[in-house]
Amino acid sequence: MENFQIQNIIYLGIAFLLLRGSLYLVKQKHAVIIERLGKFNKVSKAGLNFKIPLIDSIAGNVNLRVRELPVEVETKTKDDVFVRIVVSVQFFVIDAAEGIKDSFYELNNPEQQIQSYVFDSIRSEVPLMELDDAFAEKEKIALAVKTEL
Repeated sequence: MENFQIQNIIYLGIAFLLLRGSLYLVKQKHAVIIERLGKFNKVSKAGLNFKIPLIDSIAGNVNLRVRELPVEVETKTKDDVFVRIVVSVQFFVIDAAEGIKDSFYELNNPEQQIQSYVFDSIRSEVPLMELDDAFAEKEKIALAVKTEL
């Protein structure tokens, strides 16, 4: 009889550990990438979620909030004047399973990649303008950056 109770306690302990390993919380405006045996399986959104213990694993967390990236670019204008342009880029991950998956697996360092695109875009536009034109045509520069991104 005592052996039976110890066995039940062990079974309950194992069941508790398996249940605890299968439930997980995802915060608001975040998504979690779930892999099954090392391969992408699904994207979990905010709330209480379930995964198969020992088979499914949490590969990573993706932030879905709007983030701001300040970028400072120094470039030369057409009239040989060096200007320092500060650009604030607001970006976010598209809240769809495919967008979340791509942002996690395809992008190595998204902030650095966005910064490179902004550098390239501004350095291709501003040298074609004189200093006064660069300040007057901020919208044109902003449109070029937006188009590049």
